[in-house]
Amino acid sequence: MPYWLNRILTRPRAVFRALRKVGLRATLSLIRIRLGSSDRIYPVKVPQWPEPVLVRGGNSTDTTVLYELLVTGEYDVLKALDPPRTIIDGGANIGLTALTFLERYPAAQVISVEPFPETFEVCQKNLARFGSRAVAVQGAIWPHAGRVCLDPQGEDWANRVRAEEDGHGSTVEAFTMSSLIAAAGGTVDLFKLDVEGSEKEIFGYGSEEWLPHVRNVIIEVHGPDCKDRVFEALAPYDYELSNHDNVYFCKNLRARRTTVAADLAALESALTARDIVSSEAAEELVLPSGAAG
Repeated sequence: MPYWLNRILTRPRAVFRALRKVGLRATLSLIRIRLGSSDRIYPVKVPQWPEPVLVRGGNSTDTTVLYELLVTGEYDVLKALDPPRTIIDGGANIGLTALTFLERYPAAQVISVEPFPETFEVCQKNLARFGSRAVAVQGAIWPHAGRVCLDPQGEDWANRVRAEEDGHGSTVEAFTMSSLIAAAGGTVDLFKLDVEGSEKEIFGYGSEEWLPHVRNVIIEVHGPDCKDRVFEALAPYDYELSNHDNVYFCKNLRARRTTVAADLAALESALTARDIVSSEAAEELVLPSGAAG
């Protein structure tokens, strides 16, 4: 049996779901591209979007990302979100998630941040038709400005960045969340992050400075350590939480009641209780008339 036919027949459920969501023509295109060359960029037309998008073939995960967005509904948890006007897309890849946001929210502007040059080039092309609504930035989000090292992992879905240590290897500019939020106008309605583990750094040092300016977060966490760090940073906030596998949506971030106000209320309650106890004790110490010596 030919290899390409074996690949299709061993994944009938995925093919059936794709047929239901994107139709026969787009499903066949995705199969053809998946079995094509990883050195080529292919246009693919899906019914959800008015224009074709560009994806890489072969071992690239671009078709998988497209499948997750349009067929399995990876970001359907956002359906209850009021339409955002400012969005930061950290780990934009080839821009498919940003494109989804731009189509879904016609009044939104998206700042897409992608560090790897070949991937960024495709991202730029996919978002070009949105004009000033789509700002593509080649770089990485990091706790402090400067340079970080590109750390390719052999498969594009796993590519990541790391701190610049020895000056060797390719580097890219690092942007802080505070600087990106300032570029977005001072407030971000939706922060999407999928950065293959770098969320541990981004939600670490300095996150208390920029989180008050973010209203909603959707993040893919990569391992228990990253998850712990993210939710530790979010501990001072109340929010509604939902998830799709490892993608967590924290809706309507709002600071919890300040500890000062809570401490004052507790102190007032304690003083009131003390006054009651003192009054009762004083009454007990009053001697009966004529009892003195």
